[in-house]
Amino acid sequence: MSFSFILSQIFGLIALVLVCFSYYFNNKKSFLSYQIIANVFYSASFLCLNVFVGGINTIISTFRVTILFLLEKKNINPPFLLYLMFAFLYLYSGILLFQNNIDILAIIAYELFNIAMFVKNISFTRKLMVLPNIIIVIYNILNFTFTNAILDFVEICVLLYAIIKFGNNNKRVIWYLL
Repeated sequence: MSFSFILSQIFGLIALVLVCFSYYFNNKKSFLSYQIIANVFYSASFLCLNVFVGGINTIISTFRVTILFLLEKKNINPPFLLYLMFAFLYLYSGILLFQNNIDILAIIAYELFNIAMFVKNISFTRKLMVLPNIIIVIYNILNFTFTNAILDFVEICVLLYAIIKFGNNNKRVIWYLL
């Protein structure tokens, strides 16, 4: 095992802990603040292994989450143009840094994450985060970023628990997930 591989796994583990904490806040500001810090470590995990689409798109996500956090703090709804800008950035960086067909998974997942993060309702955001996390688990395994894969698998479990715990109508939530 190389030093880069070990460092990648350590960064992924730190991101894992932070992401898990983020879903236990029932307000968007706290959720976003933990996501910002977690994204830094998550990105570093990818970049240690030269997985550029995942790494750079996570850096872009860090900026997106930071901007959304600042807007949420000021109680300002994000403009649709901001959503479009990030959607374009994910697509552009994915095409520019494309290394192999596995990167298509990352491009799709980050576009789906982008949609979820622009939803004002935290409950609906949680639901929308499930599918891209499943896609990213597969992407991580194929790129040997194993702690990131564990992170995203645990994140899916935490998401499902949070959806059920904070959901108003658990039968409707379970139906939505199926």
